[in-house]
Amino acid sequence: MRDFGFLVLILEGVAAVSGLFYYKRNPTDKAVGFFSYFLLLTFFVEALALIPAVIYFNEQLHFLKNTFLYRNFWLYNPYLIVNFCTYILYFKWNVSNDKIRDIINKGLILYVIISIANLIFSDIFFQSHSAVTYMLGSFFLLGVIFYYYFEILLSSKILNIKREISFYISFPALLHFLTTAPIFIYYKYYTTTSPGFVELSSSVIIGLNIFMYSSYGIAFIWLANKKKLSPKNLKNAL
Repeated sequence: MRDFGFLVLILEGVAAVSGLFYYKRNPTDKAVGFFSYFLLLTFFVEALALIPAVIYFNEQLHFLKNTFLYRNFWLYNPYLIVNFCTYILYFKWNVSNDKIRDIINKGLILYVIISIANLIFSDIFFQSHSAVTYMLGSFFLLGVIFYYYFEILLSSKILNIKREISFYISFPALLHFLTTAPIFIYYKYYTTTSPGFVELSSSVIIGLNIFMYSSYGIAFIWLANKKKLSPKNLKNAL
């Protein structure tokens, strides 16, 4: 399982570099540039998350087992807020309805306030993943993605969907957060008395991460040299 976890880290790095390569070839796509730098941040966060493993496998560092460094919740809880804000902002920039964009902006402010307040006024910060942050963020993000799909269906973008990088980002993200949300609800109830459930959940999360980040990397590389069809060229192509 550790080997697959390391594979996820590598794929995160590949996705970030691929995204920056795509952005270099398509510098006008600022949203992808923003998202690619976020993927780079994700890579560094996951690298830092290896600290407990380093402590565990180095006897000289075992004195740190009783410190906050031996658990990753202090790292992941703030990161989750940044994670959902980044995804939601990315898809907001791919939505054309100004009223919906304004609603998303206001919803994001409320989401950040609630999530930060939950971390401050509860004991969750060092103890477990914040179910409030994850659930609110997941439902908010899914709603934005579904509206993004709705706009695609009602516009000419549907005819050019194979060249829309946002579409290739949306589907893996949708599958990932839709599947992992129930797992994070019950995370704090994981115990050593249910190792089967813990192992299955870990396998599902790792599998989804492998699929998501490999999909990002492939899509970025594949579309890096492809140009979107203009409305005029699209009309001629039809």
